[in-house]
Amino acid sequence: MTVINTSPAIHLHAVLPGGLGALPGLIGEVIVPWEVGQELAAGHAKDATWQEIRSLRGIVHRSKPVAIHPLLATQIDLGEAAVIQTALDEAHDAVILDDLKARRIAITLQLQVTGTLGILLQAKQTGLLSSIKAAIQTLQQRGMWVAPALAAKAIHLAGE
Repeated sequence: MTVINTSPAIHLHAVLPGGLGALPGLIGEVIVPWEVGQELAAGHAKDATWQEIRSLRGIVHRSKPVAIHPLLATQIDLGEAAVIQTALDEAHDAVILDDLKARRIAITLQLQVTGTLGILLQAKQTGLLSSIKAAIQTLQQRGMWVAPALAAKAIHLAGE
C-alpha cells in the first residue's frame, strides 16, 4: 500500500485518465490519511477531488487522525506529516509526496518516495498516459510549479 498526500492526489486526479481511480491499478491500494482527507474536503469548493474519490475502489480513507510524532509535526505540514506517520505506523514502505522537505524526511526514515511526476512516468510507461509532456503542461496551467530541469528529465525518461 502507498500513502498519498493532498497535492499529489489533486494533481493526479486532474491528469490521469480515470483520475485517482486509475491509481490502484497502477501501484496498488492507496491510503488517504484522515488529515489529507480533511485538507481535500476543505478545498472542495475549488476542486472536486474529494467528492470524486471518496467512493473509489482501491482508495482507502482513514477515519481517524493519526498521532503524529512532534518532530514531524514541527518540520512539515500536517498532511505531509500524516502521510509519513501513517506509513511508519502501518508498515507501508511507499509514500507519494511532492514537497522537497517532506520527501527528504521520508527518505531519511527509509520510505520509498515518489511524487506526481514519478506516478505520471509510471502511467506513461504502462500505456495509461499518452503524453507526460501534455500532463505536465496541464498541471502547470492548473498552478503546479515544476522545476524546469525536473520536467525535462521526466519528459526525457518518458521518451518524448
